[in-house]
Amino acid sequence: MTGTSALFVPDVRIAADAVAFPELSASFFIASLEKLKSPLVVLPTGNTPLGMYDVLATKYLGRRDLWDNMRFLALDEYAGLASNDARLFSGWLTKVFLDRVGIPVANRTFFQSDAANPVQEIARIQNFLRTSGPVDIAVLGLGANGHLGMNEPGSAFDSPTRLIALTPETIKSGAAYWGSEAAVPRTAYTLGLGDLLQAKQVMLLVNGAAKADILASTLTDTVGVSIPATSLRTRADVVVVADATAALKLKP
Repeated sequence: MTGTSALFVPDVRIAADAVAFPELSASFFIASLEKLKSPLVVLPTGNTPLGMYDVLATKYLGRRDLWDNMRFLALDEYAGLASNDARLFSGWLTKVFLDRVGIPVANRTFFQSDAANPVQEIARIQNFLRTSGPVDIAVLGLGANGHLGMNEPGSAFDSPTRLIALTPETIKSGAAYWGSEAAVPRTAYTLGLGDLLQAKQVMLLVNGAAKADILASTLTDTVGVSIPATSLRTRADVVVVADATAALKLKP
């Protein structure tokens, strides 16, 4: 790896094990919510945040003061799927978190995967950000290739919401959920890095030994578009919550 001095150094919090990781993630998320009156929140899909969602939906279910006032904006979505398709991120996140804690339906903004006009769909989300943003809390996962949302390697740090072609690596990763690469759509809508970097607070969730290399690269490699996640080091107020296995290659 090629080291570089960063403009900002993220606050890295390391959980001891698989049980501590979701508890630590949830407690930090709740603490962030408590500082805000009607926060606009971006949340990720995938295995990494599942434990956090379980903790939030059990330990903090009664916090109506938080859930009734939280506004949700989708981070990304596969493109071209019917509204009832099981592969939709919107349906997955609705089931595992939004419905469980009772985020008001009126407070949820999703990408429309089957939009007839993708240009107009992108404009709709960008207009929402202009009128209702910026994002207050962006909770993100870390892709194996360093992507954030679906901002694949090569994405400019000021990139806007857009439709993007997925890399073979991302398609392969998606196949683990849907049984084959053929089942994974080739394009997706995503909030751009430019949208995410304007968030007031960013929380990056990373767990598992398979993410140890890319987390180390995110925090120490040269800041540049080849690893989109390095963009987080260009701004303050970034917290990385990692488990001990993901943090194995970080220097003390």
